[in-house]
Amino acid sequence: MNEFTKPYFDAVAQLMAPTAPFEIETVEVGGVPLRAFKNAETSLGAFLAAGRNHGDALFLQYQGGSWSYAGFFGAVDKVCDWLVNDQGISKGDRIAIAMRNRPEWLVAFVAAAIVGAVAVPLNSWGKAQELQQGLEDSEASLVFADEARLGYIRELNSSLTAVSADGESTDHTTAMADIFERDTAAVAEVVAVDRHDPAILMFTSGTSGRPKGAMLSHFNCCQALMNVEFIGAGTYMTNMEEMNQQLASPTPPKTLLAVPLFHISGLLSQALINLRHGRALFMMYKWDIDEAIRIVKDEKITVLMGAPVMLLELLKNEQFGDDHAAHLTNVSAGGAATPELLSELYATKTGSAMSGGGWGMTETMGSGAAFTGRYFAERPDASGFPSPIVEFSFRDEEANAVPAGEPGEIWVRSAAAIQGYFSGGKPSDEPVEGWMATGDVGYISDEGFLYICGRVKDMIIRGGENVYPSEVEACLLELPGCEEAAVIGLPHDTWGEEVAAVIRMSAGQSSDAGEVVAFCKERLAGFKVPAHVVFTDEPLERNALQKLLKAQIREHYFG
Repeated sequence: MNEFTKPYFDAVAQLMAPTAPFEIETVEVGGVPLRAFKNAETSLGAFLAAGRNHGDALFLQYQGGSWSYAGFFGAVDKVCDWLVNDQGISKGDRIAIAMRNRPEWLVAFVAAAIVGAVAVPLNSWGKAQELQQGLEDSEASLVFADEARLGYIRELNSSLTAVSADGESTDHTTAMADIFERDTAAVAEVVAVDRHDPAILMFTSGTSGRPKGAMLSHFNCCQALMNVEFIGAGTYMTNMEEMNQQLASPTPPKTLLAVPLFHISGLLSQALINLRHGRALFMMYKWDIDEAIRIVKDEKITVLMGAPVMLLELLKNEQFGDDHAAHLTNVSAGGAATPELLSELYATKTGSAMSGGGWGMTETMGSGAAFTGRYFAERPDASGFPSPIVEFSFRDEEANAVPAGEPGEIWVRSAAAIQGYFSGGKPSDEPVEGWMATGDVGYISDEGFLYICGRVKDMIIRGGENVYPSEVEACLLELPGCEEAAVIGLPHDTWGEEVAAVIRMSAGQSSDAGEVVAFCKERLAGFKVPAHVVFTDEPLERNALQKLLKAQIREHYFG
């Protein structure tokens, strides 16, 4: 902390003081002392049930149709009735969800939470084998799926009880539309749970191998959700003038939900937090740049959140103009460091909107670090202020602490962190107790900001010098016409590894290896400059969360 960041730390100290809304206490979980929000809910179902208070206000708009809060919870109540009375679902049973973004996804999730079941979101990009792995690993009792995913599931599992979000009732499958026609108007009661009971089995994104099921308790979920509220309160206290202008605007808050609901950022930071607080979501089936541009303008969207690559594509698009930015109040990227080009586009293309960024992971329900507004504007290369419920430790390859301010692998301990990994009916052989290695490399500056350097496994060591691919990729994205860039390490007899880059240029743009090398030499230390440059016309391999799949890229372009 210094004079620049002192106002932030003074403000949040007030928020966390005894009797304040975000008072911090120490809670012991499994013998481990954890910092936690004292006033957080203890049940995910109870947290979400608060959305009933918003009645006829708009909750969801999707492909021309709209759902009020009352209509949404009416559908939830019917699904709860079917789960309990027709299927015998009880506390702790696992309910899988396998579909692209659509309102029925959230209906199934909220219903699972209310009846005390464990929701299991599956990667909707998966095919038959991947979906079957998730169903087997979670031991799901039944699955809610759209017809496309259900078709894959039935290839390997013909008898699992299923609910079709967009199809008809058949053997072993019930149409969700039929459930919505049930003759019941009873409001489903939230099933009582212990706060350390499991609530969600969320699969990790799996950029380097088979996804693992991260078991999250009601305690974890409620702490993470309150952390999102804490971030909002901190943003208000350090950006009061801008926030008061937003609150006085006649345009109500409207969030474009374009990231997958099976990802923490889409589910937690957008869907669930908006549900509790009565804000409107404009949901996209999947990311589509033309559709996103249309919705932002026509619906007067105020909040944009997504992966950096999505926001780059949106803001670089020639169709995105002042009329699109006219109502924006907040634009934030997460899931990766904010590229310099994106920071520049925030300043030139988003009007008076406040920009932000953050760092988190599935295993911490997205809790880690975040900031929005004036501090992001001054330090856009940072990943935010650490959360008060997340402890950080930075360590070398032998798990020894590195000196303060030096990069090391990030280890975290948090009230929002998972209970452990789960597979085949029992915790896996990778339990999480206390400190957890994240695989990311970073440090906290003397000002108090978290900085992310890259992934431990992605780091390139050339002649004893560490090269973080994210830094080189950020440089390459500044190259005129560069649409995408991936940097990896290749074996070298003398240096150990060399830097290699794969680049996709925008349509109509071109470059060559010599130009790329010269561009990088002007901006990077010599050992960071790519020795190998490959150009491609194909989009680079990414997972559903828009993270680069480095292993596949290496195999594809370098064998």
